[in-house]
Amino acid sequence: MLAGGAGIAASRLHLALEMGGIDSYLFFGEGSSSDPKIAPLFQNSTFFQRNRLAIKQKTKRGRESSLGYLTSPDWVAKTPLSKLSFKPDIVNLHWVANWLDLPSFFESIPLETPVVWSIHDMIPITGGCSYSNECNRFTVGCGICPQLKNPSLNDYSARYFKIKKRLYKKKKLHFVGNSEWTTDQIKKSSLSEDAASIRTIHLGINPRDYSPIPKTTARDALSIPEKKFVIGFAGVNLEEKRKGGDILLEVLKNLNSQDVVLVSMGGGSIPNELGHIETISLGATSSKLLQSVFYSALDVFVMPSLVETFGLVALEAMSCETPTISYTAGGLADVVSNGETGLVEKNIGSVEGLAQMLLWMKDHQSERFSMGMAARQRVISKFTDSLMANRYAEMYQEILPQ
Repeated sequence: MLAGGAGIAASRLHLALEMGGIDSYLFFGEGSSSDPKIAPLFQNSTFFQRNRLAIKQKTKRGRESSLGYLTSPDWVAKTPLSKLSFKPDIVNLHWVANWLDLPSFFESIPLETPVVWSIHDMIPITGGCSYSNECNRFTVGCGICPQLKNPSLNDYSARYFKIKKRLYKKKKLHFVGNSEWTTDQIKKSSLSEDAASIRTIHLGINPRDYSPIPKTTARDALSIPEKKFVIGFAGVNLEEKRKGGDILLEVLKNLNSQDVVLVSMGGGSIPNELGHIETISLGATSSKLLQSVFYSALDVFVMPSLVETFGLVALEAMSCETPTISYTAGGLADVVSNGETGLVEKNIGSVEGLAQMLLWMKDHQSERFSMGMAARQRVISKFTDSLMANRYAEMYQEILPQ
């Protein structure tokens, strides 16, 4: 799908490749686009497919535990590459769960065609979980999965793993991690044993799309008094566990509320227990200008994720000269430079650590300003979409059949 972090990252890569003179097509299952080279494919458009989809989703819910559910490599319809009107030189996959039927898709790819898989979560390298949490079974073939109600040696995770193992072994498969943490997870997985290559290519953004707006202007647009200490959070829901919204809520309950404003962007709503703190909920928006207004109005952007393959929204905030605080969770360790572009807490999930970082930011205005300036420079020097596209172009050239 075009929405979500993976879809946004794929779209940015496609557009940057096109700008660099590389002929690129982006296909998706859900969403819409006016760009003729960003087109829908394998959509569940028929009555029969929609009913099979509903049955599959019901079956999936029956297998889930409190930790989540597994995504099957099979789908409700065959999705062979031959459905395209042309033969691509390289196939670059992104997030394909609940869209591509991996068996029919992989088996239809010509042997000489390289396959690149840009990893945005752990589904491609596990028996189907998005994040393995504390489980390392994906290093040996899964089974006894803690995300299933009835785990066993030959449970769904082990079966899904075997299907992927068979498919991957037959192809020239190149894995790309979007951070050093993601790449490390790929290398740990026994599904990568037959990979042709494994490397890291950081995600990137166009710093012209996310550029700083004068803070007074941004705050006027959102009706925020100038002297307030403004904290920002972006996510599907403040109560989402993986994103750490509940930890931020715990910190804010005990924070002096007189001069603090919480501004959130994304889905969901701010819980009632924050009634003592002034809050502004902007909802979800795809407008880069409105997003830039949001980031620019902040004194600090908080991304307290417990696990994150990269952290695109942190990059967007940094590009708007806003310092970020986070844990050293996954790819965020690559993005946020502790003491330079923000603050990073090594004790992941620590309420006290997050509170201390917020209070430090609140009390150090000049340092916040310096960190914000350094944050945008870090984006420009290390995390632009053109740098990302150039690194992909170099890889494509390297892996194309000679």
